[in-house]
Amino acid sequence: MLPDAPLELPYEGAKEMLLVEDMEDRELLRELITAMVNELPAPKKRKK
Repeated sequence: MLPDAPLELPYEGAKEMLLVEDMEDRELLRELITAMVNELPAPKKRKK
């Protein structure tokens, strides 16, 4: 969805992440989050 988005380090020692510069575009943010949810791994079961 953001092929030209720059990759940035959010803090020292972190992996690179997409930089979303237009935080005011609610429709774009909604679409990004909806698309990412489907790509996330399933949560691991917690040990009791």
